[in-house]
Amino acid sequence: MRLKLIIFSLALFISVSGISGSAFGLSYYGYDDWGGTWHDAEKSPTNSEDDLMCWAAAASNVLASTGWGFPAGESFSNEDDIFGYFQDHWTDQGSVMEFGWDWWFDGTNESQGGDWVENGWSQVDVAGGGFWDPPYNFENYYYRTWQDDLAMSAIDTYLHDGYGVTLGVYGSGGHAVTCWGYEYDDEGNYLGIYITDSDDNKTSDNPPDMLRYYAVLETGDQWFLQNFYGFSDWYIGEVQALDGAYASDWYTGETVPLTGGPVPEPATMLLLGSGLIGLGWFGRRKVRRLEGEKIRR
Repeated sequence: MRLKLIIFSLALFISVSGISGSAFGLSYYGYDDWGGTWHDAEKSPTNSEDDLMCWAAAASNVLASTGWGFPAGESFSNEDDIFGYFQDHWTDQGSVMEFGWDWWFDGTNESQGGDWVENGWSQVDVAGGGFWDPPYNFENYYYRTWQDDLAMSAIDTYLHDGYGVTLGVYGSGGHAVTCWGYEYDDEGNYLGIYITDSDDNKTSDNPPDMLRYYAVLETGDQWFLQNFYGFSDWYIGEVQALDGAYASDWYTGETVPLTGGPVPEPATMLLLGSGLIGLGWFGRRKVRRLEGEKIRR
């Protein structure tokens, strides 16, 4: 009887917390140290403008969590409003969070026109964005780690530093999700990650916000998500992060005084969220490298 009561209590906790598939290791969530909560912009079957925009949904979650999504004079109230703005200004095609964030800051899309169009990248079709530059330079707040074996270390470091964290996961194609925490054992081994995913409940007209847990397994210097939509061959191939609007500029050390609302690199793959094949690109970004950095608990 006592065992049944314990099992029932654990099940109730998972249900109330909204976490699906949770494990029971030691958990770390970035927002526990930095405030706020997790966000989950969702696609909808009744919306014909969001099918391939997982990257924009992930970008919107981070803009909401970091404060950059609420510039003064605008009416955005949550991640869904921000995601809707992306849908109104970009074509329904694949891209990456970096390009979306950069456009949000300065109003320009580095993947606009030319070969990008032929290769199927999302294009800005209605002028917009440009909420923060000037005076804030996007590159001063953007971080990227592309080395597969450093994926979990990057997640760990970025979350502890207060950044909003997104992942490019790759299997039969490319997909983007937002990472809010991770689990590890008492020896410091990584066990899994907590994410929100715009493809959750994709067939629902009113999809609920949901924080999901996926176990991870390191195999051949890659971190594979276990039972990710029924498969275990999707791995974390890229970590893109954005520093919080209320944190300090790591180039100048100056605190960003926002008054808005709430508080040549290796190839990157096009993130579609639909199982389609990714395409390569070469960018020019100042990237904070994590090789050799000590991971903190």
